[in-house]
Amino acid sequence: MSTSQYARSGVDTTEADRALSRLLLEVTPTQAFGARSEIGIGHFAAVIRVGPLQLALTTDGVGTKLLVAEEMGRYDTVGIDCIGMNVNDLICVGATPLTMLDYIAVENSDPEVFAQLGRGLAEGAKQAGVSIIGGETAIVPEMVKGVVEGRGLDLVGMALGIVDEGALLDGSAIEPGDVVIGVASNGLHSNGYTLARRVLLGEWPIDQYVPEFEQSVGEELLRPVTIYVPHANALRDAKVRVRAIAHITGDGLLNLRRVEAAVGYEITDLPEPPPVFQLIEKIGGIERAEMRTVFNMGIGLTVTVAPGDTDKALEALHACGSDAWVLGKAVADPERKVLLPGEGLIGHSKLFVREGR
Repeated sequence: MSTSQYARSGVDTTEADRALSRLLLEVTPTQAFGARSEIGIGHFAAVIRVGPLQLALTTDGVGTKLLVAEEMGRYDTVGIDCIGMNVNDLICVGATPLTMLDYIAVENSDPEVFAQLGRGLAEGAKQAGVSIIGGETAIVPEMVKGVVEGRGLDLVGMALGIVDEGALLDGSAIEPGDVVIGVASNGLHSNGYTLARRVLLGEWPIDQYVPEFEQSVGEELLRPVTIYVPHANALRDAKVRVRAIAHITGDGLLNLRRVEAAVGYEITDLPEPPPVFQLIEKIGGIERAEMRTVFNMGIGLTVTVAPGDTDKALEALHACGSDAWVLGKAVADPERKVLLPGEGLIGHSKLFVREGR
């Protein structure tokens, strides 16, 4: 198999998966020492039981999107990403997000940078309806280096939510024929930035205005993650029979496979990818199979629902101000393949490939 563009950019996901497997081999037995997860490893969040409560926990960061913030000298949106990447995972297991912690590692402490990070975190918390009750900072100039001298930083969060009794979502309730609905993303969100930066910033300077974006390259790359907590709340309030929710991040629509049911998916009606993805694909000469594997391609969340609830779900999602579409359906398939017949692609394991390969 030829080396992917993503790997040539510096992110070898196959090697990363092998490394993660080694890590899990060592740490999984620690569940014998304390709380055990109520949901298998590989779901979007862990769930533990504490007395009568089911608590969901997740952690995530912003990644190399922070390098764009450094180059732009603008840090007031990446905090939204930190909140969004965490709370969007929590809702996938049926949790209501409650609170967050953050970790900020910097090359140098700059009060203005911290103020801008704080504004973004506060805005994200407001959108998600969570508090930020603490965190940690570290000044580690020997370890953290960015693309602008003295401006290196990393931003990571940890989120906690509560799962009501009977509300746990692990995808075990999915049945063939259930409908998959996609909810629009706000662009790249916080995934695939090593490849996106190589392509777009190799074509234009970061402050270049691009007509397709209606703003500069840097501003497009700093579009924050869409926070989907209001969407999950709206579905619950509308009493939609939700079978599963998937946060579409790295691995794209392959995230649909992170369920317990022995089902695959036929995704027959995909919206046209927004301009940022089209330009990355065209300028970078990247095959559609890899684009579908690396990026969300305009769909930031999927919701799988009972067929009779399709219209009710779409109405609730549209009321949140987001575009949403019926993408396809679940099908009986113990191999859990994701079929994109309109693009001639089959997704299995961690990759989309052309049919016949």
